[in-house]
Amino acid sequence: MKGLWITQRAAWAVRGSEQVRRGVRVARSIALIVVMGLALLRFDTPPRTDLSASLDRALGVPQFDFVSWWLGAVSAKLSAEAVPLHRHLTEAQQSEYVREYLERLEAFRALEAQVEAIYTDPKHRDPELASTALRAQRDALRAELDARQTLVESILQAQIESVLREEGFAVGGQVFPPLRFRFTAPPDLLVISRRDRIMRIDSRALAPGLTVDEKDRLERRVDGQFNVSSLVVRLGGLAAYPTMIAESTSLQWLVEVAAHEWVHNYLAATLSWVGLSILSDPVALTINETAANIVGKEVAPRVLRRYYPESVAELAADARAEVRQPQPKFDFRKEMRETRLRVDALLEAGQIEEAEAYMEERRRLFVANGYPIRKLNQAYFAFHGAYNDEPGGAPAAGRDPVGPAVQALRQRSASLGEFLRTVASLRSFEDLQARLR
Repeated sequence: MKGLWITQRAAWAVRGSEQVRRGVRVARSIALIVVMGLALLRFDTPPRTDLSASLDRALGVPQFDFVSWWLGAVSAKLSAEAVPLHRHLTEAQQSEYVREYLERLEAFRALEAQVEAIYTDPKHRDPELASTALRAQRDALRAELDARQTLVESILQAQIESVLREEGFAVGGQVFPPLRFRFTAPPDLLVISRRDRIMRIDSRALAPGLTVDEKDRLERRVDGQFNVSSLVVRLGGLAAYPTMIAESTSLQWLVEVAAHEWVHNYLAATLSWVGLSILSDPVALTINETAANIVGKEVAPRVLRRYYPESVAELAADARAEVRQPQPKFDFRKEMRETRLRVDALLEAGQIEEAEAYMEERRRLFVANGYPIRKLNQAYFAFHGAYNDEPGGAPAAGRDPVGPAVQALRQRSASLGEFLRTVASLRSFEDLQARLR
């Protein structure tokens, strides 16, 4: 009996120590989420300048409430860390759970479109009554999606981290910083550029849901008051911590954006020049965004091949069908690159009004050929030109040498992990050029 009692005590001690270790791991994860979140929220705050201070007073529209959003997101993540439900599912069950979520999301959007069609159709004298059943189905499906959301996020986080872990981004088995995201409606972003050159000088995160006329009035007011070029753009994700990702039925897009936003967090967490200077240095911003695009586009196929092989086959079939489609006569890439180059030349010659008139002329050409660009200005190029990971350079980037240099660095790196760690060690664009030489 004494031996049995000692054995039971030993078993209790083992179970107790396991619970303690698990509690320590959860506590560390919680602390890391809180510290990273606070640090990166502060990091996302623009520098206070005369323009920034005046801009806050002049906006006249609600800015995004980061604090309230962050508190809700962190609460959801802490609950998931404390009770990691996804670990009780097999890999196959996890993938199936994600697929079912995306199918339900697609069904929800279809119902939402049907309700909107009823409210749009003038033959329905009482659209509220006519849409009663559809709205009930829609709302029930939305509630189900909300209940499943956190678990789906946990599954995708773990699946993406498995690839990042292979690339050497784990410390003691834990990817650093941990990849954490939340499905949400990201804010709209007010991008501000100088008029005499394409250069992003400030930005503001606005509450989502602004109507197109509200955006236009805001841009006109900011342009007139500060003699700048501004544009309100829609974001697919934002690198707060946890990061924000717009809800989408495209699995490839979700994984790609989640990995992309993690790169921003990684570069900030390593206290690198590329990570900490994006608000003050356009070169650092372009390196940062280009590297994030490269990583996202390489990580997503690996995750899909490992956990969702049927999606890879579907994407390959879609790509083959797209190749068979007749090529449009209007070459968007060529025309946009030509536009950027001409604008740069006019601005370098000091012909600001001529450059702006030319951009409006070109915008009408794009609209006439099926590309509904609402506004084409210096802010448009300052925003879109920073994502310069396309071979030969992104059309909106013109002759900017930064993106092609980052692409060359990836080609010369033995692995994705080596590439990103090199980016984190850069001290300037000249440093990048020297390493390429």
